[in-house]
Amino acid sequence: EKLFTSRLYCDDPKIREVIVCHRQFAAQEIYPCVRGVAYPRIYTDDAVLLFRDEKQRCYASTVHYNIKKLMDECNALEGILKCGIEDAGVLLHYCESHELNGKNLEYFQQLAESERCTEEYRSFLRKQILDYYAAHADGEDLDRYLYKLDYRKYMEADRKVLLEVLISRRMFRQAMSLVEEYGYEGVEISSLLKLTSRMILKSDMAEDDELLALASEVYREGKYDEVILHYLILYRFGPIGELLSIWKNARGFEMDTYDLEERILELLIFTSDYRKEGEAVLESYVSQSGKERLIGAYLTQISYGVFVKEYTMSPFVRSRLEYAYTNHWPLNLVCRLALFQEISKEKDPKPEYVGIEKSILEECARENLTFGFFRRLSPELLSPYQLDDKTFVECHAHPGARVTLFYALDTGLGTELEYKCEPLREIYEGIFGRTFTLFYGENLHYYFQIDREKSTRTTAERVLNMKKIEGSAGSKYQLLNQMLSDRRLDKKQEVKDGLKNYLRQEQYVKEMFTIDREDGK
Repeated sequence: EKLFTSRLYCDDPKIREVIVCHRQFAAQEIYPCVRGVAYPRIYTDDAVLLFRDEKQRCYASTVHYNIKKLMDECNALEGILKCGIEDAGVLLHYCESHELNGKNLEYFQQLAESERCTEEYRSFLRKQILDYYAAHADGEDLDRYLYKLDYRKYMEADRKVLLEVLISRRMFRQAMSLVEEYGYEGVEISSLLKLTSRMILKSDMAEDDELLALASEVYREGKYDEVILHYLILYRFGPIGELLSIWKNARGFEMDTYDLEERILELLIFTSDYRKEGEAVLESYVSQSGKERLIGAYLTQISYGVFVKEYTMSPFVRSRLEYAYTNHWPLNLVCRLALFQEISKEKDPKPEYVGIEKSILEECARENLTFGFFRRLSPELLSPYQLDDKTFVECHAHPGARVTLFYALDTGLGTELEYKCEPLREIYEGIFGRTFTLFYGENLHYYFQIDREKSTRTTAERVLNMKKIEGSAGSKYQLLNQMLSDRRLDKKQEVKDGLKNYLRQEQYVKEMFTIDREDGK
């Protein structure tokens, strides 16, 4: 009890109590002053002394006194502490007069848990202790002290440093428990990477929501290893951009990405996402002998984007559509239309492609479907369906919109253009169109008005020119166009010869073909 006790002499006879105030302690310590003598315990040099009289009035600097320590404890202090004495005053004197190090760390931790200290001072000590751990995390063996910490109290002092210390000392379960309760904001990504990877291994790759969220956060910051990638491949279900990034990096590690590719393709289909990276995923999935049903479904989506939304088709997608068509997969109509449209761009298609064109064109004729790309087809393909003399105009709008065509025909006679309008039929999923029969030298001026529930849009005017001789060789349409061309070039003899040929064909038709009518009809 004599430790840090001093004898205090006071000349003021009114003084009845001496009050010692340590800023580190929550409560003041009061000592009786009898006949001008008191025996207060003073632990720090910055302690404040107050004096109180019999009427409870307090004094500070106006009271004269002298004080003397009863004993010098400095040389015996460490020995006293080693005996297991945990008095808060003794610990306070020691911690205020010594720097924190590995040998006295335990004393600082004991004081930080003392109820006599203010919460502010305890928080200060905890921060000091954590900084020491952080500075010596890779050196001294401090684990036995770390295990004694009340982690939740130290989290309030400095969450970031505590978590990084626990992770660096490989105390992953303790760190993960705190992360789940308090979060990981501010912690170095390298530490989170280490924690995530080790906890995944400790859990034997079992699914855990908190661990998955942490793995995703680390990955988004650009930090990952093979363990984290494998975990994300197993359990991450979005967003699509992140899954595509995971897929690319997993391929760099030569990991099995089959299940991830299935998940990505399914999400792309479900969300109607047409991003080009999906085609690379499809190519990899096909190379691993993916499911025909899923491949066909994704080809349907890509085909819809190409045919309806006017996206470009990659060579790989075209090759898969050709493969699916020739192998009689149950392809959706839009797949066949997209393939048909792509083949029509070739000036001199191979015989097998011409066969595909004939087959799909026949189907279109049965369904009364005519599209703008038909203008690229040869007259030989179109003539069996009486389409070789047609000019096609087409508008792409939102499915269900109302589209009106405004058009005027310029016959080249110098007359003023007279516009007409008519509503267009929706041929297929927002594609609207109409056919015209134009002769050589005629120009068709047209534009579209697109009406939706809350908006109306008018397209720019376009002009279609008939400046070449169209139609199958020897057909009436071709003969008429040839005569009009010769007439414009003032080839009178050619016009006469063409007219004779035309009239001769007319006569042959009348003589060879007759129309029988039923009675009463």
